[in-house]
Amino acid sequence: MISKTSFCYKERVGRLSWLGALVGVLALHAGVPHVLAQDELAQDASEVEVITEPPPQLESPPPEPPAEQPPPEPEKLEEPLGHLRVGGGIRFGFGSNFISIGISPQVSYIFKRIVEPGVALRYEYTKDSLPVRDITWHTYGGSLFVRVFPIQQFFIIVEGEIINTGWKQAGFSSGRRNYGNLLLGGGFVIGVGKGAFVATSLKIPVFRNAFYPDAFPIISIGGGYAF
Repeated sequence: MISKTSFCYKERVGRLSWLGALVGVLALHAGVPHVLAQDELAQDASEVEVITEPPPQLESPPPEPPAEQPPPEPEKLEEPLGHLRVGGGIRFGFGSNFISIGISPQVSYIFKRIVEPGVALRYEYTKDSLPVRDITWHTYGGSLFVRVFPIQQFFIIVEGEIINTGWKQAGFSSGRRNYGNLLLGGGFVIGVGKGAFVATSLKIPVFRNAFYPDAFPIISIGGGYAF
């Protein structure tokens, strides 16, 4: 009895072992891959990092400094008396028993505040009392001049003139003649309002002739308007 029982036990154990192996093989082909896939998905899902905070903001680069602007040009100081000057003068001269009074309209233009060329017209009345009887002249003429301003307002003047004149004495007339001369001198000009100015000068004739017998000074005072 014991031997039969022992034989039957072993036979059943062998069968069970064979069935277990078969079940294991079927499990490998059927159930295990599915379970492993689920485990891998669960493992992959557990490995995904869950971000609960927003990512840190990247620091923006500092703004580029604005392009350096060229320095503004300094404001040009305008010539206080303008450039184009229109005016006129009253002139008078004096000497031993001699007097001369005249008017002289003129137009000039100043360049770079230094050089001022211009043109002037002239009428002048002259009286010489040195002879026993007075001699009088009526003079007409024109001139070209250049004023040079070594410093503001003060100028040196060089003027060349052509005049037409004639004298009368005790009913006699010399007839009219032309004379030329070179005048040298200086003066100053002052602004007295918007565009308005006053000028004065002193000039001395260089050459001697019948109209300029002496190197007497010629003083002019005038004014005008500058644009």
